[in-house]
Order: sequence, then structure tokens, then C-alpha cells
Amino acid sequence: MAVYRLCVTTGPYLKAGTLDNISVTLVGTCGESPKQRLDRMGRDLAPGSVQKYKVRCSAELGELLLLRVHKERYAFFRKDSWYCSRICVTEPDGTVSHFPCYQWIEGYCTVELRPGTARTVCQDSLPLLLDHRTRELRARQECYRWKIYAPGFPHIVDVSSFQEMESDKKFALTKTTTCVDQDDSSGNRYLPGFPMKIDIPSLLYMEPNIRYSATKTASLLFNAIPASLGMKLRGLLDRKGSWKKLDDMRNIFWCHKTFMTKYVTEHWREDHFFGYQYLNGVNPIMLHCISSLPSKLPVTNDMVAPLLGQSTCLQTELERGNIFLADYWILAEAPTHCLNDRPQYVAAPLCLLWLSPQGALVPLAIQLSQTPGPDSPIFLPTDSDWDWLLAKTWVRNSEFLVHENNTHFLCTHLLCEAFAMATLRQLPLCHPIYKLLLPHTRYTLQVNTIARATLLNPEGLVDQVTSIGRQGLLYLMSTGLAHFTYTNFCLPDSLRARGVLAIPNYYYRDDGLKIWAAIESFVSEIVGYYYPSDASVQQDSELQAWVGEIFAQAFLGRESSG
Repeated sequence: MAVYRLCVTTGPYLKAGTLDNISVTLVGTCGESPKQRLDRMGRDLAPGSVQKYKVRCSAELGELLLLRVHKERYAFFRKDSWYCSRICVTEPDGTVSHFPCYQWIEGYCTVELRPGTARTVCQDSLPLLLDHRTRELRARQECYRWKIYAPGFPHIVDVSSFQEMESDKKFALTKTTTCVDQDDSSGNRYLPGFPMKIDIPSLLYMEPNIRYSATKTASLLFNAIPASLGMKLRGLLDRKGSWKKLDDMRNIFWCHKTFMTKYVTEHWREDHFFGYQYLNGVNPIMLHCISSLPSKLPVTNDMVAPLLGQSTCLQTELERGNIFLADYWILAEAPTHCLNDRPQYVAAPLCLLWLSPQGALVPLAIQLSQTPGPDSPIFLPTDSDWDWLLAKTWVRNSEFLVHENNTHFLCTHLLCEAFAMATLRQLPLCHPIYKLLLPHTRYTLQVNTIARATLLNPEGLVDQVTSIGRQGLLYLMSTGLAHFTYTNFCLPDSLRARGVLAIPNYYYRDDGLKIWAAIESFVSEIVGYYYPSDASVQQDSELQAWVGEIFAQAFLGRESSG
């Protein structure tokens, strides 16, 4: 008689425990155990519990290959969800095998777990394990499907595929539908207190292993509701009139005041702070060092001589590498829309900046369009205070549009979603790259679904508060993706290509390179262990399928992306 000792850990989350019958079957190279129910005195598998059980076999099973978890009905109780963290098995000879799970097991089903040791497909030779990899990927590809959101967009998760699954795979984010306007058959509806429409159906169902935890949901609501309610009560969400004076805008920031917000309020008009934001603000990737002026920005030495001083000139500073350009060309053809029946406008500015001998980056000249001429003057620091301030304000407005739509949503949401989807669809749980990436894709699919349901949907927040609206947003992101290359992913290469490796006080670069080096060191050790040569990369069919899907679904098969 061989006795295997099991230690079963249930996740600490709300409703992570189960009342269903849980049984296990151990599968080894020499056979498999009888199906053994996990049952002991008292409550089994409560949230946060660690419980021990025994599985008796007539003989030892050899090397353990799989652990089958069976979830079945118990008495009259309704089926529920169980979050199984892991199961550790101590074999008769004292060897301990770890079977990580870390997923919700819903309804009545059987889940097969492999030992925690990562293995590529080339390292598996047993037909049982190869078949397990194939069946696992087939099931996930059926669950996580691709969808085209808009032409030129990275493809996204098809949330409707979750609704098509059996009922025990569905999760209702909210079942309260009596408070919404039911007239819109598309599901795009108003909720009381919200100034924009919300795509309700896309939020109703989310596959359990990618949805927010109860704690995460509570944190989101705790932070979002008071801020939205405060803006609503102060009439800022529904305001349709123009600002009367600049100080009125302080009302927006009446809450969450910090030292930084106070500093910005006092210094935002200053040229030094304007330049500093290009280095360490929300979008510190716009600057390019230039050695000659583009023809579309006809700035002369006489224009900037008062700021440069008598000891130098524009051509000299260009040759020294002290002149930088922020070019918002992508906005030149961006469509605009109407807000409150008033047409909106967008600038596509060119902002020329100078690195002074004191190490400060300051603006030299601003042109608010890509086409020079009488209708597109060049604004200078020597202009009147209000003209110069207004020109800088238009630049900051363009900065917001490029940052929020491309730098933020495209590069840190949509492209990450494509990587997350490809990881879920093409790499099994035991794959080393899956294990490496999975913690960093947690909540990616859900937060993007929420964004599309509240921000990007027709008559959503983007349509309500931005000058370009949803159509302009789609244009910016599709155009941005068309010009995106592999270099944009690699911080050292991006900094080198933009010529900003030597500019002082660039803390984004300094901190970013340290983080990059730490990540590269960690990842290289793991990847190098499993892939010691180029041939080992080429021979991994799962890895090749993963890369191929990213290329096709994220970059739309464009060879120009690198």
C-alpha cells in the first residue's frame, strides 16, 4: 500500500471556498490512483485554508505526471466557484511535487494540473503530456477569441465569447439593469449620475480568471465614486460653458491636493517648467535631438537670438546637439467633432527647445501647424505674455491627446492586451514564458474592457470631453500603430534613436535604464536557461505560434514594425 499525502491550499479571496465535492486522481508513469474524495471532519476547502488529505494506492505510481481535480455536485447545494491555489503531494519516498493551480474552477468539471516545473514543448516526449498541452491550448483558444475593434487597431479580446460559454462560466459584474435606459438595443446606455453612455453588455460577463477580484473591484469603486460624485455635485461634470478665468480651473483640483499640485499651480506658466515637463512629465518620449531644422519649421537665428544671447547662435547650438524638437505631426489630419454644438479645434504643433548652458530645457519657438505660412505664425518667448502662454497651452493640449491616446492607451493597454491574449492562447501553463509573463498581465483584459465600455464607446467619455472625440481617437491610434516599430519597445534603443542619452536632469531616462537593466538581467537568466541557442527558439513550436500571433494580431502583420 502506497500513501500519498496531499496539502490543498484554497485562495484567500472572497467566496474562494466551495461546498461542492472535490476529488483527485494522481497520474504517474506507472499508473493512476483511484479517484479519491477530499473529505475530513468539519468544513473542507474554506477560503484561505490549508488542509491535508491522504490518497491510498495499491502500488507506487512512479513519477507523477498529472493531478486531476474533479469538481462535482454535493447534495442539494448549488454549484459554485472554487479558487484552488496549489496542491502539494508528498510521495511515499518523501519526494514533494508541487501542482500550482491559481485559478477559479467553476461548475462541475475536471481540471488537470501538471507539476510546477516549467517545460517547453521540446522537453516533453510522453504522448500523455503532449496531448495535455494540445487540449489545454485548444480549450483556451475557444475561450479567448480575437475580435477586430476598428480598422488599423490591434485586435482585442472578444468579450461576447464569454457570454456564449456554458452558464457556469459566466460571471455577472452587475445584474442591476432596472436603473438603466433600456431603449438602446445596442447596450450603450446611460447610468444615473454619469455624463456619458456605458456599454453595459461588455461589462456583464467576464471569464473568472481574468476578472477583477472583489478587493480590486472595491478599491476601484472606492477611488472612482467619491471623485466622480464630488465633480458632479460641484457641477463640473455637466458644465457646458467656457471658463471665465484661469483660476476657475482650480476648482477641478479641489480634492487630492499635494505638494506637487501646489507646485504646478504656481509654476505652470514658466518656460523652465514647460521644458522640464518634456523630460519628466507624463509623456517624456517626445523629444528628438536635431542637427538641422526641418523645412516645415522656418525658424531663423534672428528670431531666437534674444534668448540664445550674443555668445552663440542657432546653427552653433544645432551642431552642439543642444536643440530639440517635439513634433506633433500625427495630429495634422486628426478629425475633430462638436461639443455642445460647438466645433472643436486641434493643433499639430512643432515645438523647438534649447538646452541652455545652465542645463535647463526651455522653449525657443512654437508653430501650431505643420504648414508654415502667413496663417501659421511662429510664436516666440519675446511675444506678448498672453500670446506666448496661449501657444504653450495649445502645445500642452496636443501633448495630452498624443499621450493619452497613443503613449498611454495604445502602447500600455492595447498592445499589452495583444501580448496577454497571445500568451493565454498559445502558451500552456507549464511553458516557461507563460510563467514569466502571466503575473504582469493580471487584470489587463478586464481593465481594457472597462475602458472600451466607458471611454471609447460611442457617446462615452472621450466623445464628451475631448476635441477629437472617438473618431479622432481611432485615427490617432491606428496611425500611431502604423508607425510603431520594435525600437519603441526597447528603452535603450529608443533613447539612442532620439539622441537624448546625454541630456541632463532626464530622470525618466536615468530611472528607466536602471529598471530596464534589472528586468533584462532577470529575464535573460530565465530565458537563457530554457533557450541556450537560436535553434532551441526555432524548434519551440508553441513559442513560434506565440510570436506569430502577436505579429498578426498586435501589429497586423506589418513587416515595417520590425
